[in-house]
Formats: sequence, structure tokens, C-alpha cells
Amino acid sequence: MRVIILLLMCIYLNIGVILCDSECKNFKTCGGCIGYAYDTCVWCSAAEHEGRRCQSKTEADENKKWCKEPLYDPQISINETENRDFSSGINNSDVVQFTPQKLIIKSRPGVPIPINMSYKPAKDYPLDVYYLMDYSFTMRNHASTLRDQGLEIYKELISLTNNVRLGIGSFVEKPAMPFADVRKGISYSFKNHLSLSENTELFRDALKDGPNGTNYDVPEDSFDALMQVMVCPEQIGWRRGARRIIVLCSDSTYHSAGDGKFVGAIRPHDMKCHMNNKEKDMSLVYDYPSVSQINKIATETNTKIIFAIDSSAKRHYEALEKSIQGSKYVPLNANTDVVNMIKNEYLELVRTLTIDSNLPSFMELKLDPDCFQKDNCRVKHEQPVSIKGTLKIKTCPTKEDMKYLLKIGPVSLDEKLEVEVETECQCDCEKHGEPDSSKCSNAGIYQCGICYCKEKRYGSTCSCVGASSETNDLDQCKANITDLNFCSGNGACRCGKCECQGGFSGDYCEFDDNACPRPGNLLCASNGKCRFGRCECNPHWIGDDCQCPDNNRSCIAPISNEVCSGKGTCKCGVCICEQKEDTNEICSGRFCDDCDELKQKRCKELEDYAYCNYNVNKTECDERYHQTSTGVTLVNKTEIDALEHQHKAKWCRKTLDDDSVLIFIYYYPPSSTNTLEIMIQKELELPIRANVWVTVVSTIAAVLLIGLLTLLVWKYLADLHDQREYQKFERALAAGCDEDNPLYQSPAMNFTNPAYDPTCNGARS
Repeated sequence: MRVIILLLMCIYLNIGVILCDSECKNFKTCGGCIGYAYDTCVWCSAAEHEGRRCQSKTEADENKKWCKEPLYDPQISINETENRDFSSGINNSDVVQFTPQKLIIKSRPGVPIPINMSYKPAKDYPLDVYYLMDYSFTMRNHASTLRDQGLEIYKELISLTNNVRLGIGSFVEKPAMPFADVRKGISYSFKNHLSLSENTELFRDALKDGPNGTNYDVPEDSFDALMQVMVCPEQIGWRRGARRIIVLCSDSTYHSAGDGKFVGAIRPHDMKCHMNNKEKDMSLVYDYPSVSQINKIATETNTKIIFAIDSSAKRHYEALEKSIQGSKYVPLNANTDVVNMIKNEYLELVRTLTIDSNLPSFMELKLDPDCFQKDNCRVKHEQPVSIKGTLKIKTCPTKEDMKYLLKIGPVSLDEKLEVEVETECQCDCEKHGEPDSSKCSNAGIYQCGICYCKEKRYGSTCSCVGASSETNDLDQCKANITDLNFCSGNGACRCGKCECQGGFSGDYCEFDDNACPRPGNLLCASNGKCRFGRCECNPHWIGDDCQCPDNNRSCIAPISNEVCSGKGTCKCGVCICEQKEDTNEICSGRFCDDCDELKQKRCKELEDYAYCNYNVNKTECDERYHQTSTGVTLVNKTEIDALEHQHKAKWCRKTLDDDSVLIFIYYYPPSSTNTLEIMIQKELELPIRANVWVTVVSTIAAVLLIGLLTLLVWKYLADLHDQREYQKFERALAAGCDEDNPLYQSPAMNFTNPAYDPTCNGARS
């Protein structure tokens, strides 16, 4: 019963007895045998061996008689060529915080390779802090704050590490119209007032200079200055291996690539030092550096950049924080504590370990703990962090060069572990064969126990010429001697070699090239090729069907940095939306952002970018807001209504300074994975403005009307009352009643003499 079930499983998987046994037997060359990454195969190089030469190591260990020596089974070779102990750099020795330093590894694909590393921050490790200040006139409000706190920086940092150097420089603007008036002579791209020094008196004196530059536009030339500070180590005084922190202080936005064309600086920035060029101002030759260039140099030099910027330019530098590795924005105001800000950033560098590497696509590296992710590795005081790494070569490299230099190490340090990895995808016996060997009928090269025949010669001993066939070679076309059909019934045997029919491959035509998984009716999801009965995925794709990406990029919205907007998990490149503890609402949509909470957040993130596109061109806005995957279209009011229903887009509104409203919608195109489309309404929604005079006149008219209506109503009610009383009098007279007319008033009136006394008969006493 078990045999039947196993057989049915093999048939269901469409790979027959090939997978029920070992796939190693499908390889007829030594290089293919040991370079197969799915199983551990060994090769029999014995000259007298008959039958298949590639076998799984498990089967070879069980059957010792299968092959006589030599048996080729390459083992992992790890040679530690440099492993210096931790050192704080005392007595002029080099600082060592990351061990080991150099490894040489030789391994075949598919075998896990252990790499153990350790990190321990050195006491009194060198720290270089450079103060880069905006000296335009508008910075005078912040000058005293920065000057006072600058004097306290050294005192605070010296308590953390007894190896601190401080420097200071300034910038204003490229000295050319229309950005600045060159005649005034107080505009420049960068000045180095003090190279990094331990002399606090010099630093104090350099801080006494205040902002006195001038320029006409709002953005400043901070990028030109920042680039020169990073790429001029000799002039600035950066020490080799020291932690680098640049504190850039400004109250405005920045010029970036493209803006230099206005002053004739049309050449792209070369990312080189120009401080030694005293004859010509190179800032008028080269354009402003781009954000990507700043990020490249900051990453290569392990520089931490702190943007201490006035809150009016907050959104610009918060965007930079996401685009430049190791950067951070902090608001600059009267209460900004620059001293503690630098202190905290230094402590964060020391206490947090983040590992980076130049890992190629054909390798994978796993760390325990996972120090690739920020905040996963916390460093305790003077305690080393042990990291267990497992390196695996997934496949043989596509290039002929089988050696690769891998660098692994902390993000903020120059110290890296250099690993020279050599991939064994060729057997040693294949490198030096016996040409025109008698064992190959003098028509081939004898290598690793088999013959590699010359052109038009075939067979196990190269004895066949052209298409001739020899009966004794037919067994060479069978995967197993007991098989009834040669070439698995899917090809013809020519001199011991199978010629497969279309759609079949393998040394024995045993693999159906169309039998691999077909998600969406696409073989291997079009992300790989079917080989040896399974999908071999292209770089960055994984899974049995190559349908799943090896990263979470497809689960991150174009305007977000969170996987599934923080409202779900990414599985096989698709967001699975989940209910979070802080809310009862479950968001939906491709990126789990289809809910009221995130809709408002998305609109807020997009409104400034949309307004920029409403006013200027998309190229400039993409550079300013670092957008690379966003489409923008301006449409009229009628079109935007139709598009909203067609794409089920989300509505957004931005109220402008004049109370008018910018209307736009956004949606994710179904045909693309990580793009966003924005439709902006050409017409602004104007607010309903009240007419003051109409309001005043209407109020007066209403008061008069109410008064007139009140008089009319009173008059009507009074006349109605009199009418009813007179009608009552008439009815009484008609009935013979003597009743006074209620409307009649007698003309006679009686008056009493106040001097009359009836007791005296009218006489006064």
C-alpha cells in the first residue's frame, strides 16, 4: 500500500521516479554534478567504473561498492587569513571593533557556510563633528543659539569619548545672477573656516563670525557645501576610520540638480574636491549635486548628516531623511538643543549595530540576530555582540569568474569583513584533462573518468562517427539499466547520447520542459525556466513556481516606506491586510490603505506634490519631492468625475492660502505593481464669498419690513376689535336694550372744586 501511495505521489508531481530517487543521476558531467544546488551529489572518477557516475552522497555512503577511488566530493574550505583582536587604538595601534577581518572560502553551491562575526565598540573611538552653517542674512535669528550651543558641544562630547575633533564651515549661494549679486562680494558656495581640530579656542573664535551673506532667492546652496565637506578629507581633516557627523544648519530649502543652469553651471557635478582650485570658482562650472549623489557619497564615506533646519522647510528635509542614508531632520528654533542632539546621535551610532553587505544575487546570507534590520542589534556597554552568519551559494555564477569579493560590516564604520568566495562549479579533474586519449579512441579529451569527444565524434569512448549507432552504446541512453526504453521514450539514441524531441531535455530526455508549474498559465510565472523537472528562478524570484519575489518591494506603496502601509503582512509579494490592535477597522486594497484613516494620510502626503505639478512641470516636482514612480495628468472637471468612477479613485482636497481648493484624485493602476497615478483638476474650487453691502442692505430692509408688518398687523387687529364691539351694540339696540354705544364718548365733563367744603355750605373758614 505504501509503495502504491508513493508511486501515485511521484506521478502526481509529474517527475516520476526521478524525484523518488535522487536527481544526482541526471548529470553526466562532473561540473554539473557538484554544481547542482538542490542536493549533495558526488562524482566517481574511477576509470574502470561502469554506469552513471553522479550519485547522491547518501546513496554513495550506503553503497560503498558503487565506486572505487577516486570519489570527488568537494568539502567547504574556510581559511581565516586575518583576525585581529579588539583594540581601542591606544599606543598608535589601529582601532579594531569588528572581527574577523579576512576570510577565504571555497564551497560548492547549496551548502550552508558558517561565518561567525563579533562587534565591540572601542572606548574613546575617534569622533569628527563638522558644523556646516548657512551664513545668509536670514539666519541672524538663529546665530546666537548656534553660537552659544556650539561652545558646549566639545564639553559634552569629551565626556563620551576622549578623542573629539570639531570643525566649522559656511555657505550662502552660487555667486552669480539671478541667485546673488556678485558685485556685493558676500555670496559664496562654501568656505572652510576651521578644519577639524582639538583646539577649542580656535573653534570658539570661528563661531564668532555671524551670518552676513546675501542672495535673492529662497533656496540655499547647502548641497555644494555638503558635497565639498564629504569629498575633501585632507582639507577638512577627516581621520581615517573616525565616526563622521555633519551638522547642517539652515532656515530654508536647498538647490538641487538642474537649478545651476540658471547661472550657467550646466555640467553635472563630478563629486570631486575643488577646494584647492583657487583660480576659478568651480561652483559656477558644475551644477548643484543631486540627492542621489549626496546619498552615494554619504554612504561610501559612512557620514551621519543631521539637518538642523527651521520648521518652515520641514517637509523638504523630512523627504531628504528618507532619501539619504544616515541622515536625520531636527527642527531648528530657539529651544533646539544642538548639544544633546549630537550626543544622542553619537550614542545611537555606538549602541545600535546595523550590518550591510554587497551580497550578489546568486548568494544569500542570514544573520542571527538579524542585524540587517535597524534596531535588531543593541549593543550593551563594553559588551561584544556575537553574530552567527550562514552564507549559501544558491547557484553557480553566470560569469566565468567563480571568485567574488564579499564585504560585510557595520554601516557607520569603515571596518568590513572581506570574504573571498570561490564557487566550485568545476571539478579539479576537469581543469587538466588528457587530450587525444586512447581511452577516447584518440578523438577526445579524457576527464574525470569520461570522454569529451571532438566534433562529429560520439559515444562513451568517442568511437562513433556522425549518426552511426552501436548496439553496445544503447545502455548509455538509459537512466537505469532496467528501463525498457532508452532516452525515456522521448528521443533517439545516437552513439550512447540521447537526441531529445522538442519539449524534452536532460541527458536521458527525462524532463518535460512544459511540466513545471504554470501560475496564471505562464510557465514558471515567466520568472524562470523549467529545467530538470523544476523551475529555476531568475534573480530576485523564489518559490517552486518562481511566483514570489524575494523582497517586499511590491508590498510598499510608491509614496510610503511601510510594508502594506503598516496594516498587514506581505506574503509572496501580496499584502494580506490584518486588523491591528489599535483599531477595529480592517483596511483593504493592494497596499492595505483603502480606509478613512490612511486615505487622509495619503492625501496629506500627496497634496504638496500635486500642487507643485499644478504650478510647474513634473520633472522639477519629481526632483523636489523625490518621486520616481508617480504619473501626473491635468484634466478638467468633467473628466475627473468620469475617471474617478472608472478607476475607483480616492478624492483629495488641498485648501490654498487664498481659501481656494485644489482637487485631485489618486489610484494604483492594475497593470503596474508599484506606480501611482494622480489626476489633478485644472479648475480650482473657489470659495463662496459674501457681499458685505448686500448683507447690510438686506438686514436693514428686513428690519423695516418686520416693523411695517407689525404696524399693519396691529392696525388690522385694532379695527377688527372695534368692528366686533360696534356689531354687538347694534344687536343690543335691535333687541330693545338700553345700552350705551361702546364707541360713544359724552362731551360733558365734571370737575370738582378743590376748595369746596360741603360742611360749610360753600363758605371758607
